[in-house]
Amino acid sequence: MRVIGLPCPHCDYTVRAVKSRTMSAMFKEITYMCQNPDCGHVFVAGLEVLRTLSLSAVPKADIRIPMSQHARNAATNQLAFDLTVC
Repeated sequence: MRVIGLPCPHCDYTVRAVKSRTMSAMFKEITYMCQNPDCGHVFVAGLEVLRTLSLSAVPKADIRIPMSQHARNAATNQLAFDLTVC
């Protein structure tokens, strides 16, 4: 699996995730530490679910994720197809 990372915002060096905290089903805080010993920056970044690209086959009723335009168009096209087949 590929790990999504980002560089240190101050020195552009590699950072390492040192801990994370789930804030909700849609948001996680991640604490990063710069690996450049001359910098030493430690910061918190957020990981957020933004939109759905492909609908879940097992959706949770209490989770509301906006659909991307692509997913909305695909769902509309599928519904139109299903109505013409019936």
